[in-house]
Amino acid sequence: MITLGSLVFSNPDWLWPAVAFAALGLVFLIVGYARSPLRGGPRLLAFALKLTGLILLALCLLEPLWTGESPKKGANDLVVLADNSRGLSVKGPNGADTAGEAMARVIRGADGELPAWLETLGDTFRLQTYTFDARLKRSADFSELNFTGDASALLTGLRSLRARFDRRPLAGMLVFTDGNATDADLLEEVLSELRANAAGSGRPAPIFPVVAGADLAGGKDVALGAVTAAQSPFEDAPVTITAEVSARGLADAEAVVIVGNERGEELARETVKLGPAGDGGKPLAVRIQVPVARPGVSFFDVVAIESGRAAAWNDPAKLAKESGELTQENNRRLVAVDRGQGPFRILYVGGRPNWEYKYLRRSVESDSEIDLVSLIRIAKREPKFEWRGRTGESSNPLFRGFQSEIPEETQRYDEPVLMRLNTADEAELRDGFPKSEAELFGAYRAIILDDIEAEFFTQEQLNLMDRFVGTRGGTLLMLGGQESFQPGGWNNTPVGGILPVYLDRIGRGGPAHGATFNLTREGWLEPWVRLQAKQEEEEKRLAFMPEFFAINQVQAIKPGASVFATVTDSEQRQHPALAVQRYGGGRTAALMIADVWRWGMKDDLVRQDMEKMWRQMLRWLVVDVPDRIHLETRADTEGANPVTRFSVRVRDEAFRPQDDASVKLEIRPALMGQAAPPEPPLPDAAIKPGVEAPEKAAAPRPTSSPDTPPLAEIFAEPSLEDAGLFEAAFYPPQSGGYRARAVVRDGEGKELGETETGWALNPAAEEFRSLEPNRDLLETLAKETGGRVLTLAEVPAFVETLQALEAPVTETWTRPLWHAPWVFLLALACFAGEWLIRRRQGVL
Repeated sequence: MITLGSLVFSNPDWLWPAVAFAALGLVFLIVGYARSPLRGGPRLLAFALKLTGLILLALCLLEPLWTGESPKKGANDLVVLADNSRGLSVKGPNGADTAGEAMARVIRGADGELPAWLETLGDTFRLQTYTFDARLKRSADFSELNFTGDASALLTGLRSLRARFDRRPLAGMLVFTDGNATDADLLEEVLSELRANAAGSGRPAPIFPVVAGADLAGGKDVALGAVTAAQSPFEDAPVTITAEVSARGLADAEAVVIVGNERGEELARETVKLGPAGDGGKPLAVRIQVPVARPGVSFFDVVAIESGRAAAWNDPAKLAKESGELTQENNRRLVAVDRGQGPFRILYVGGRPNWEYKYLRRSVESDSEIDLVSLIRIAKREPKFEWRGRTGESSNPLFRGFQSEIPEETQRYDEPVLMRLNTADEAELRDGFPKSEAELFGAYRAIILDDIEAEFFTQEQLNLMDRFVGTRGGTLLMLGGQESFQPGGWNNTPVGGILPVYLDRIGRGGPAHGATFNLTREGWLEPWVRLQAKQEEEEKRLAFMPEFFAINQVQAIKPGASVFATVTDSEQRQHPALAVQRYGGGRTAALMIADVWRWGMKDDLVRQDMEKMWRQMLRWLVVDVPDRIHLETRADTEGANPVTRFSVRVRDEAFRPQDDASVKLEIRPALMGQAAPPEPPLPDAAIKPGVEAPEKAAAPRPTSSPDTPPLAEIFAEPSLEDAGLFEAAFYPPQSGGYRARAVVRDGEGKELGETETGWALNPAAEEFRSLEPNRDLLETLAKETGGRVLTLAEVPAFVETLQALEAPVTETWTRPLWHAPWVFLLALACFAGEWLIRRRQGVL
C-alpha cells in the first residue's frame, strides 16, 4: 500500500483564537455582503474567495505540518523476481521481439550495470534479485536470463521467498512474468498462506506483477492441453485417450490428433474441425480409441497438428520447418498407461458340468491375461448305506480297483465328487473350496459361482467369500441356474447379503420364456457390457441375439446397485438380467440368465460375440482388484524440481498389512523412438475374425527391460502412519517416460513378489500450454496482497511511487505549511480575486 502523508497541527493552543478569528471574520463577511450591491453569482464567488483567504490565515495560527512515513533507507528488503522460462521465448509472426527480449531490455542495463530505475530502488531498499524457472536462483544483475528453463514454478518461487524473508522486513515483490505458472495447482495453497501471513503480521508484503507478453497477432498455433488415458475391458478399444485441443489463427481449419507408440508407429488418429476453438475459443475434447494395447506399462505419444501436415507427425525437425506455427513445444505429450501384468486368476465353482462352462472356458483359452481355475462337482454327496458296498468299505464303489496315493481319488459316499481343472499344482484345491484367507485371498482375484447351492459351502466358507469381496477387494459373480439365487437357498446367507439383488422376493407368474436381451441406459455407458464401438452396430447385434428360456426371476435390486441389462419375456414382462454393485472394497455381480449357451449355438459369428462377451466380463471381474503388492505414483510440484512420490502397499497372504518387508525400487527411462525386439504375436482374442492383425495395430511394448541397468535404485521407507505402507521419492533428471519396478522381500530375504508402473513428465507441454499471459492469476496475486498489475512501460514511473510504500521499517518526515510561500500566495490570490470581482462590478 502506498500512502502520501497526513496533515497535523503543531500549535493546538491557538485553536480557539483561530476559531474566534475565523468566526468573527465570517460574521463581518455576512453583514458586509448582505448590504453589498453585488448580486447572484459574483456575490457568492467573492464571498467564497474572501472566506477562503481568512480561513488560510486562521490555519496559519495553528502552524500546520504535512507529515508522513517513508521506507527507511537501507532497512527494508525489496525482491525483484524475473521469469527465465522458455515460455517467454516465443517469437511473433512479424519478427517482433519475444516477451523475454522485451523484458530483458527493461530489467537489464547496459554493460552489466543495473538500469536507472533499479538504481533508484537501490537508494531506498536492499534489493534482492532472483530469477526462476524450475528452481529459484539468486542473480546479481540478471545477466543469467536466457529463457531456456523447462518450467515456470512461479508459485513455488513465491512460497520459497516468503519462507526466506519470514523474519526479515520485506517491503514487497516486483515480479516480471507472463503468469503461465506450471505449478498453478498450488494457487489456493499459496493464497491461504498469504492470508495466514496477513492475519499474523497485520500486513502481507504486496506483490506487483509486471506482465510480459509478445505481440502474437496474426500468428497461428495448435496446442495440446490436458491428456488423460482411461482403460476398460472393452476388447475393441482397451485404451481411450482424451485430449484437449485448442488453437489460434485457425478458425476454419482442421486439426488431427495422432497417437503413436514407443517405436514411433502410428496406432490411431482422429480429425476434428476446430471452429471457435481454432481462434482462442473453448478447447475441444477429442476422444481416441486405441484398438489394441498390450498388458503392462505402455507409453503413448499424443500429437496434435494441422491436418495438412499430419504426414510429418513423427519428424519434429521437418514439422517445425513446414508447419509455420508459433511453437512446436505444445503439440506433443507423452502419456503412460498401466494395464497390469497378468495372468489374473479367477476361481470358477460349478455345481455340475454344463454347457455354460464349456463356452466360458473356450472363450478365455486364447486370452493370456485370464487364468480360469475350475472346481466342478460331478456328483453330489449322498448318505452312505452299508448295503451298497462291501463290509467295512467306506469308499465309493465307482473307484473300486483303483490304487492311488492321492486321497481325493477315492471319494466317500457322503462327500461330493469334485474335478479340478487348470490348477497351478497338485495341491491346489485338493480339499475343495479354500477354507482360509491365505488360500483364497492371495490366489484369486474373482470368484464365479455357477448353478451351485449354498449348502455346498460351510458357514465359514460363506463368511470367507464375504470377506473376500469386502476386505480383500475381490469380485464375486453368480451365474443363473436351477440351484442359484433363491432356488439354491442363498437367501439369508453372507453371500446372498452382498449380491446386488434381493433374494427374499419371489417373482410372480410363470417361468420367463422367449426372453429377449436388451441393454439399459447404464449398460450402454459401460464399455465392458457393449460389444461394438458404434451404437448402430450394437443395436444390430442385440437384434440377432437368440431368445432365452431359463431366467432366475428377481423382483428388485438393492439400493446402490445398477442394472446393466434386462430381458423381456413372451408375456412382455421385464426382468433384471445383469446387475452389479460395490460392496466394501470390492464388487458383486449377478447374471440371471441360466442358458447363455444358447447364444453360442446359433452360428459361428454369433458364437464369437458370445465369447467376446465372456472375455470382457471376466476382464471386468479382475480389473481394479488390488494385488498383494500395490505400487502407486504421485507427481508433486513442491520444491525446486518435479518429484515423483512412490507408495508401495505390501500385504501378506491373508491380505493383512505386512511391515516385515524391504522394498527396492528400480527406475528406468522409457526409450522412446528406439528400435525394439520383434513383438510376440497378438493373442487370438485381440484379432477380429477374418482380419489379419496388422503390425502397426500393436500397442507399444516396453523397450527398457529388467536387464537394462536402472537409472536409480531406491529403498522405500516404512510409513510411520499406515501399516504395510512403504514410501519413497525420486527426482527425475529430465522430461520423458519412466518405469518403476518394485521388488519386495520379507525379513528373511525371500522374495514376496514384484510389480511395475510408469509415468510421464511433460514440462515443455505444460510451459507452452498457453501463449497468452495469464492476467487472471496475476490479478489474483496482486489483489490478495494489496499490490497492482503493471506493464513493462509503467515500471520506471511506478518505481518513483514506491518511495511512499508502506514498509515494515519506516522513518517519519514533516514539512511545515504555515510559513510556506505558497500558502501566503494562495491567501493573497483569494483576496485579490475578491477585489477584482468587486472592481469589475463597479463596487469598491
